[in-house]
Amino acid sequence: MKLTSTSYFFLKVVLCNLAFLTCATAQTTEKEVQKKIDILKTEIKKAQIKKISTLKEETTVRTAEIFLGYADWDEKNIEANQNHFSLVSTYKSEAEKFAKLLPEFERKEMALMLDDALTDLKMVMDGKTKRLPTPNVDWTKTKVEGDQITYNGKAVFLADWTWKPSDEKYTDYHGNQDGFFLTPTYVTDNKGTVNLQKIKELTSKPTGSMGFVFFNHSSIPTWAKKEYPEIVEGPGIKYTMYDINHPITRKIQSDLIAATVPLMAGKQYTQLGYMLCNEPHWNTIKKTWASAPISSLAAENFKKWLKKRHGNIKELNSLWKTNFTSFDTMDVPREIEPSEQGTALWFDFESYNMDRVTDWFAFMKSEIKKYDTTAKTHIKIMPNLWTDNKRDHGIDMEALTRNSDIIGNDASSGGAWMWGKPKEWEKNYNFDWVELCMAYDFYKSVSPEKIMYNTEGHFLSTGKYRDLYQSKDYVRCNYWQAYVHGLTAIQTWYWARKDDGSSKKSEDSNGYAGSNNHQPRVVNEVHTTIADLNSVSDIIMNIQRQEKPIRVFYTKASSINKEHHMDDVFKTYQKLFFEGTPIGFATQGIITNNDNKTWETIVVSQTPFAFESDIVALQKYLDQGGVIIMDENSLKTDEYGRPLSKKLVASKGKIIVSKSLNEIKTNAFSLLKEKNKLPSVTVIETNGLEQKGCDWRVLKNYNGAQILNIANYGKNEAVIALTLANGKIPLSVTNYLTGEKLGANFKMSTNMVYLLEVK
Repeated sequence: MKLTSTSYFFLKVVLCNLAFLTCATAQTTEKEVQKKIDILKTEIKKAQIKKISTLKEETTVRTAEIFLGYADWDEKNIEANQNHFSLVSTYKSEAEKFAKLLPEFERKEMALMLDDALTDLKMVMDGKTKRLPTPNVDWTKTKVEGDQITYNGKAVFLADWTWKPSDEKYTDYHGNQDGFFLTPTYVTDNKGTVNLQKIKELTSKPTGSMGFVFFNHSSIPTWAKKEYPEIVEGPGIKYTMYDINHPITRKIQSDLIAATVPLMAGKQYTQLGYMLCNEPHWNTIKKTWASAPISSLAAENFKKWLKKRHGNIKELNSLWKTNFTSFDTMDVPREIEPSEQGTALWFDFESYNMDRVTDWFAFMKSEIKKYDTTAKTHIKIMPNLWTDNKRDHGIDMEALTRNSDIIGNDASSGGAWMWGKPKEWEKNYNFDWVELCMAYDFYKSVSPEKIMYNTEGHFLSTGKYRDLYQSKDYVRCNYWQAYVHGLTAIQTWYWARKDDGSSKKSEDSNGYAGSNNHQPRVVNEVHTTIADLNSVSDIIMNIQRQEKPIRVFYTKASSINKEHHMDDVFKTYQKLFFEGTPIGFATQGIITNNDNKTWETIVVSQTPFAFESDIVALQKYLDQGGVIIMDENSLKTDEYGRPLSKKLVASKGKIIVSKSLNEIKTNAFSLLKEKNKLPSVTVIETNGLEQKGCDWRVLKNYNGAQILNIANYGKNEAVIALTLANGKIPLSVTNYLTGEKLGANFKMSTNMVYLLEVK
């Protein structure tokens, strides 16, 4: 029988329920959990006498103490939780059952969590494993330095939660992020007066701990709507509910920034920057999710944009197949039909939408910099606006990333959706890793010198994915690999419980039930993973900073015009990804602005449309001795489908034309072999699938050894065989974190992560 993602999920739930039924006679009580807490506390004291780092165990104790209270609340509020579960598609048909089993589930998870912590600590105390020192980071003393956050002279990684309570019970071990919230309604009149209570709050607010300022755009001052009713035209639905082309919106932001930023400048709670917007998007395809016509003001500005771009109306008429007499009197669309994709009209409309959005955020950044010259800005951009095919949303990912001081995002991952047909990735992988890896590699290709901050991390749950029985291995794999691929700090979605255990809203969304709010082991694993990352932060930073010698070429000329272009980009990236070599991206902007001396090749695949400026940049790369590996379908026409005026010539470099992705891959890695750029350890993976699933990277000659980071994203167990670059079998393979010995051949279950020292 072939299982769909939905039927597989229900089978998993049934099996877990059976496990609970078999243990019905051995229920875990609050007293039993408390006893385990007390035992672990005693062992922590013994370990501390031996100078063993106990941050992980202290975190586990605090997690258990918090969730004991939550379990008690859940036991007394079955009906409330039943209502929560009824909002989640996977659980709604059995909402009462899940509400009733929840308290026992939580206590069992705490018991397992405490047992695991005790076992691990005793192994260290008995000398069977080692424990690297781990800092308990003081967020009041951290600072951003280049591409890292530094604490006590060493790089560290940070993690916190959206909406987590701010008293010490929650900030000692689960993040201590600070910040401030700003919204346009704080501007109380057209003279620019800002809410005096908010000014008082800022005036008296201490410097605090590392955090960020949240600029909200979901609300509009009542006075502005009354005086300028047209301000509500052309919103970015849900999160920017007004016309960014309207001059009054700029005045509101200027007034708000002028009154508040001087009071925040230089404070610790702004060190993670000013977040300019929450999940911005201005979708423009008719009758699609969150779409809206652009405003009449935006339409008039579009005409000016067209005049600047095309110069004369005859040129535009030729491309658009129209007969307008002037730019001033022409009719322009305010939204667009999907059938227009690939036309000059489509390209101009979506390009303008991107440019006006980029200009809006450049304006906000410049206003903030007037009053805080050291300010760092970022935007919580959904990475799927780049990794997915659609380009009607106004987000130019490269431009916004380059113009930000911190790489902002709210990347997600996740297992099978709670509804619908299985996705393509489910054939080979245990979770959808495209944003976590491909998007992060793109960001770091654009701006390798910046920190990356995920201000709404959705690795644990999304609106489409939920798993009450989520494993701690899944948690560790997703978080560990996110930091490997460039992440610096995260605020995970979400901590929706009050101190008394109740949810923050009486009628919560479908994001609450079955989430981390009911999963003590999941919450604990996030922070113990961060602790382990901080114990080897120098290694992780070195992996982040590795050369990306193979670069996949990307251009908006193709991504805007082609319906499935990003699917093709992913196929190219995936083909190259699982061979141990960091994969980067190249664009006209990256080639021009970034150092490309360590690149060995740019791969161009299924990219028929290109700007003339793309060709100029690629030619410059060839003139400097670069190698381009491309297929026969790429670099044919400009963004309007006209033959390109220039063709690439090899010059001092080399152009290798390949007939397939497999041939592109062969040529790329043959080139690395010639240049002695292959990893110093070879990983041979066998997993019973046609597609490899282990993401691995090697640090060469790190303190006399090779350091291998390897994680199994595949849906099957992987059998791994290691050899050194000289073909010899390693004499020693050691878990870097624990000191445990492995052989050169070992197995990795799905979601398993290893950091290994290979000699």
